[in-house]
Amino acid sequence: MKDVAEQADVSKSTVSQYLNKRYSYMSSATREKIRVAIEELGYYPNQIAKSLKQKNTHVIAFICATLSSRFSLELLATIESVFQDAGYSVIIAATEDDPSKERSLINSFIARQVDGIIVFPTEENRDFYQKLQQRKFPVVFIDRLLDNVEIPSVLLDNKRAGYEATRELLKQGHQNIGIVTFPLGDNITTRVERIQGYKQALAKFNIEMNTANVISCLSNQVDTELTSLLKQKNAPTGLVLTNDILLEKTLMWVKRHHIKIPNELSLVGIDDVVFAQLFDPEITTLAQPITKIGVRAAKLLLKMLATDSSLIVEDYQYAPVLKQRNSIKSL
Repeated sequence: MKDVAEQADVSKSTVSQYLNKRYSYMSSATREKIRVAIEELGYYPNQIAKSLKQKNTHVIAFICATLSSRFSLELLATIESVFQDAGYSVIIAATEDDPSKERSLINSFIARQVDGIIVFPTEENRDFYQKLQQRKFPVVFIDRLLDNVEIPSVLLDNKRAGYEATRELLKQGHQNIGIVTFPLGDNITTRVERIQGYKQALAKFNIEMNTANVISCLSNQVDTELTSLLKQKNAPTGLVLTNDILLEKTLMWVKRHHIKIPNELSLVGIDDVVFAQLFDPEITTLAQPITKIGVRAAKLLLKMLATDSSLIVEDYQYAPVLKQRNSIKSL
């Protein structure tokens, strides 16, 4: 900055004002001299030094479970747009639901002095998040919540999504209904609550749940698990796919095995994605209001950063939106 000031024949404070876009008392000629000096010298402000002085970096971290999900990517696009408008940059990471990786990433980002974090939390890191909350580090949970952890959460009403997806099949006369979810052992909100909604819908229609119809597996196991399920003597006539990745894997399996939808098998997906409409027939889904979820999470974190304090802790749950199409056969 000293070199720029000397070349432009102005003071360092004037250069500082120029860099911070404080032009009120600066002539256009002075601004032009500084601009030319910066360009000729190839000067870039030291953002690290600036951050140390101002005690913020205007950088936040978005930590999701996976970047393979269209839901995560659409969510990221919304969040990044809100923060860009507010003058913040967003750095991105994925944990693959590994609690150790999740802690490591958060500690790394805090060490790099990010101002705040939006994260898909896991149950195993409950104590870790409680300590962050006690330190008043700005964190917002998204897509999931952790009971008794005083951090605001923004997510879909997952129980309602599981219920309504199952009810769509029940309303058309299906009684033998399967459901496909990622592994349930981690107690992740989306998985547990969507299964709870599935069970509630069956109970509402006085149907006893068949545990053999519940597939809990990784994405690379979907083909094997579905093939085994449909070979059962009393195979399901309908399936609920609990996220966009599992719907995609199921549609690939359907195509490979030449299964006719909905005549041989009816499908309902949770998470609405473009390929649900491109498949023939188009797939009925329960859509998440992704833009609303992303904007709410981003604005909550911005409010935390602006007030330098914790917010009143609330869980913001959004209702799913039914996209009724042609993948359910009436029995």
